[in-house]
Amino acid sequence: MRRALSLGALILIFFCAVQAVHAGTFYLHDHPSYWWYVVDNPAFSVIVPSTGQNYIERSIFGLDSLLITFQDGTISMEVNAQPGTDVEAVRSSLEARYKPLVKDVTILSNQEITTSNNLKCHFYAYEATGANGKKVMLRAVFFQRGDYVVYLTYFLESAQFRDDTREYWIRAVNGFEWN
Repeated sequence: MRRALSLGALILIFFCAVQAVHAGTFYLHDHPSYWWYVVDNPAFSVIVPSTGQNYIERSIFGLDSLLITFQDGTISMEVNAQPGTDVEAVRSSLEARYKPLVKDVTILSNQEITTSNNLKCHFYAYEATGANGKKVMLRAVFFQRGDYVVYLTYFLESAQFRDDTREYWIRAVNGFEWN
């Protein structure tokens, strides 16, 4: 009986693990510092850094996301996909998520832009003072198509937004495409 229960538990754990990583697939990019991250539903691909320390795919209440962390977790990039068409509601919820942790917020951008792939998206960015007393930055772009909003976010200290970390963001935004 114990053996059967143990076997059943192992099969359940394996099944749950397989289900947890269904969000996307990584493919080699022409440049060794990047990967293509490809998702089937909604169908899109984005260029993400291959130099992250952690890559975590997760699904929370219908929000599928890839979390990439750098420099011991002090920098986070997310690729998020969720059902819906209201970009402003998604942007507002993202802003509210971190509101208790920041003060002296300065909006850097809150406008529609066009990427290098000729895709229109909403770009939102701010600088603020974080709970750690340092100048921090939130950057986000929101792409809407059909019944989905796909958005990329970048969280980091403002002083870190330079060199490779700046290029990672620019590549992700401009490399996004609907499949």
